[in-house]
Amino acid sequence: MAKVLVSMNAFKGSISTKAATDAVALAFEGAGFQVEKVYLADGGDGTTDVAAALGGRVEFVSTFDPVMRPIEAPVVWLGQTAVIEMARASGWALIAAEERNPMLTTTWGTGLLIKHALEHGADRIILGIGGSATVDGGLGMLAALGFSITDEAGNASWRGGEGLSRLARVVANSPMKQTRLVVASDVTNPLLGLTGAAPVFGPQKGATPDMVTLLEKGLERLADITLQMTGVRLHDMSGAGAAGGVGGAAVAWLGGHLESGAELFMDLENFDARAVGCTVLVTGEGSIDAQTVYGKAPVRVAQRFRKVSPEGLTVAIAGAVRDRAQVREAGIDVFITTLDRPMSEREAMENGLALLTQAAAELAHLLSLKG
Repeated sequence: MAKVLVSMNAFKGSISTKAATDAVALAFEGAGFQVEKVYLADGGDGTTDVAAALGGRVEFVSTFDPVMRPIEAPVVWLGQTAVIEMARASGWALIAAEERNPMLTTTWGTGLLIKHALEHGADRIILGIGGSATVDGGLGMLAALGFSITDEAGNASWRGGEGLSRLARVVANSPMKQTRLVVASDVTNPLLGLTGAAPVFGPQKGATPDMVTLLEKGLERLADITLQMTGVRLHDMSGAGAAGGVGGAAVAWLGGHLESGAELFMDLENFDARAVGCTVLVTGEGSIDAQTVYGKAPVRVAQRFRKVSPEGLTVAIAGAVRDRAQVREAGIDVFITTLDRPMSEREAMENGLALLTQAAAELAHLLSLKG
């Protein structure tokens, strides 16, 4: 029987990376396959779960969600490296559909987690910025770290797109000192323009067309101020638009370095060595579409697998599959959807684990017929 590598990404708001990988692996083991599991993280949902699975120490920290409600969120310690997942403090899955309004949602809570890590001796911070509910240019994060962010009248102007639209001044703090900041993201969008943060991610986070216009203007103002104050040009920087501008803010104002989240965690988990001898890769996430081609985890893991096993089969399981031709060209051979009947997005998410398990079992049975 073939040896299968299972490396699933999270199904956003429904199934964690670990739960998805474990469920698919169990289905293949039940069909008689040898299975190698690699917990895939790309900086989004499930990043801290993966860090904990690698032996990290989990610490829960008091912070705030995107609409400023008190919550507890994890910081996972791998030695003196602190792993922080933006989705757990400023994430899309933390708020109800009717609360999704990027004019109000803020990255303040993420900033507090970074501050905690700095105060507790982190010499490196891995900040995963996927799954956010925000398009605030990282202003909330910077404010939580002690930056002064004000409008023309000198009033605080850091909360959400509303603060961004009134932005006049950013006065930097210097919180990082000797701490290295690695920003884990597989999003390559620039800050501004048609593929920038506001038009691409704004609507996903609840922005109306009018809001998108305001957010774009605010981000442009932030980019101009950033260039003037730091010399870093964010306007068209690849990856600066990630998480509604947090990618760019972390680079320019905190001295961060953008890295592929998927590549970073595959290296941490010794992916290449563990893929040796595997003839099938099973990966996937909640939605596979044209955006997946732009550095999303399933494509990155498929391309990495292909280097180790050039003749291997790559399969993606997802709740929704679109743009198959584009994604196939990027490295995924076969697509399986978890849906077994017409259903709403809400129903699919509520029953995500059962549907994924069923789809994985069907796939395992199909592949077992060929031995």
